[in-house]
Amino acid sequence: MSSKLSRREFLKGAAFGAVGLAASGVLGPHAAVAENADDSVNWDYEADVVVIGSGGAGLPAALKAMEDGSSVILVEANWDVGGHCAVSGGNLHSGCGTEIQKKYGIQDSADQYYIDHTSGVTLSTRFDDRDYVRSVANSMAECYEFCIAKGLIVQDKEPTRPHYVLDGGTEPESVPRWTYTDAATEGWEDTYTGKGNAGLGITRPLERTLRNQGARFLLNYHMDKIYRENAFSGRVLGVMATYTPHILPDETEPLASLWDEGNIETTQQQVNIRANKGVIVATGGSIGNLRFRTMFDPRLGPEFDGLSGMPFSDQDGSGELAAMEVGASLGNLASYMQHGGHQITMANRFGCRYGYGNGYNEKSRLWKLVAANGISPDYDSLCIVNMIGQRCGNEDKGAGGKYSYDSYEFFNTALASVVVDEKGDGNARRYGGPLWAIFDQDAVERNDWNMTQGVVDFDHGYCFKADTLEELAEAVVNKYYEHVKMDPQTLVETIKRYNSFVDAGVDTDWGKKTLGYKIERGPFYAAWATPNLHDCYSGLRVDSAMQVVDLRGELIPGLFACGECSGGMRIHGLGRVMTSGFIAGRSAASVDADGLSTASTELNPAFAGPDISSRSPLEFGVADAAAASVPVAAAQTAVTPANGETFIGSSDNGIGGTIQLQITVKDGKMTAIDIIKQQETEGIGTPAFEPLIAQALETQSCELDALSGATVTSNAFMEALNKAMIKAGLL
Repeated sequence: MSSKLSRREFLKGAAFGAVGLAASGVLGPHAAVAENADDSVNWDYEADVVVIGSGGAGLPAALKAMEDGSSVILVEANWDVGGHCAVSGGNLHSGCGTEIQKKYGIQDSADQYYIDHTSGVTLSTRFDDRDYVRSVANSMAECYEFCIAKGLIVQDKEPTRPHYVLDGGTEPESVPRWTYTDAATEGWEDTYTGKGNAGLGITRPLERTLRNQGARFLLNYHMDKIYRENAFSGRVLGVMATYTPHILPDETEPLASLWDEGNIETTQQQVNIRANKGVIVATGGSIGNLRFRTMFDPRLGPEFDGLSGMPFSDQDGSGELAAMEVGASLGNLASYMQHGGHQITMANRFGCRYGYGNGYNEKSRLWKLVAANGISPDYDSLCIVNMIGQRCGNEDKGAGGKYSYDSYEFFNTALASVVVDEKGDGNARRYGGPLWAIFDQDAVERNDWNMTQGVVDFDHGYCFKADTLEELAEAVVNKYYEHVKMDPQTLVETIKRYNSFVDAGVDTDWGKKTLGYKIERGPFYAAWATPNLHDCYSGLRVDSAMQVVDLRGELIPGLFACGECSGGMRIHGLGRVMTSGFIAGRSAASVDADGLSTASTELNPAFAGPDISSRSPLEFGVADAAAASVPVAAAQTAVTPANGETFIGSSDNGIGGTIQLQITVKDGKMTAIDIIKQQETEGIGTPAFEPLIAQALETQSCELDALSGATVTSNAFMEALNKAMIKAGLL
């Protein structure tokens, strides 16, 4: 793919129509009409660079464009800045020789990163665009240093490498690259989720710097159209956006941003913003758009309604669609397939709509939309059934393979397990539909689950309760598939068979290992256990400068894309997102008279690492995979209790969800504390357990000193310990 084309080359073959795209039902209402958008458009605002989206890609893009001498307007559909990044765990996932890697003696380079992410050893790397990866690798360490200079603070901890690395896993890292931002030092208040997500440690400092440097923000405006000189030719001129105020139920005033300096204060229904140099699309992906995602995977129906980041931020595909309307091509389409890993995961919490990650609490400004935060599942105490009451896979695969391809097997069976012939006329239909976790009152008491509205969501159809299994099946309403009814007799037989596996200790149907308890004492519960969608790894096709490519393989003058709405690289974490934004900002600020980027995408010599060009293929690919492969850690760890009586306590407030522990008591004292279940962050939360346990045993108390950098984990540990000590009569 050529990275530099003449204006004459751009104009060749530009007269292909939008009719086919519009007829597909994917594009918006503007697609069917070819509009000439020349200087007759009435421009309300203008800047050199217009950035659409203010998340993990848009913020670095705007900062870099400003540093390179361009004025910037950021257009954001939401009521505040940050996007998915603001409600994330703040995983920078940055390598190529960053300062934090050097500090801890980790040897890395742009070449090593490029080799890792183009090796083909894993599904994660097999479909990566090599020019895209090369460009990201060349600029990653430079972007990292740039963002630090703009206010981002990184936790002073040794970078880690995921335990599900290589050999079919989702992270093809040969060296540690996981680094986390520090949101605690400056005390950023998390009004989005109420849980203190570390992603604010990225978005708030970068937003503050942008505002201080004179960037303008147009919040509550959704970009609906990109203007180009002609329908499919010429230069991109700017965008049209419509007013989208966010008003919560029973309230009258729209939600407002934390800061207003630099905000463009208007409520005009429609505005046009001119981009003198370029438009950068940083809208965050398309997994929230039902029609878009089902082009690639028809299983991903309307039941996937609790996407990662929602209800604070969505991924509606608006950037991709607007760009496609002016001729843009999509890229890395194979990476859109939901193979498990970070794209599709089992929910962390059951019985609520938004089950991804750590969730929300009542401190969230959006709690009226969230309604409930769910319960953290105990797979020893439940089985998962489909819409008609059939067990549809090995639940352990979905849970234990939270971020790995182990989950793929479960999703493949569960998401296409319902076959019904409603009319009995030989026209059966296959569905996925919602999945339901079935458990009983013993499970509730054993796990200290609070089964009330606000913890689980009875009001909106995400949890059901009944005295008998037959009544439970009749009570369940399959949201989005109300015409498909759960069969009472099928559910009864399913649970009877499941209980027989518990008695035998062997699951001859699906091979589940967590068979600790039968489901037999009412009342019984059905809790929403539908998987979540997360990352988007496919988007607009771009060249190494993040300039958008059209359907003829030619660059679109003045149009750039970055982050999850740019196709090119299948990797989780903010490293590639922020770096692609950095590149896009640099490129947009550098355009020539024809709207083409003139900025170099070559490696800055100041960030060059060790030369590995002489290494053999076995040294950077297959051999590394074999050496580095580590099995996925089980979500639940077997415990061999010490002599004495044991008591269990749990907390759902860990950074990754539930922390469950078991104390052993002898002669009125705790003699052992074992962690039964936890999903805390590797290298940050997990190392906190050992000193917390030591402190608790020494003091015989649950009132402990929280560990710096692991406050959320520490507090959840203390809550779980408090519950166990109360059960033991120690408090």
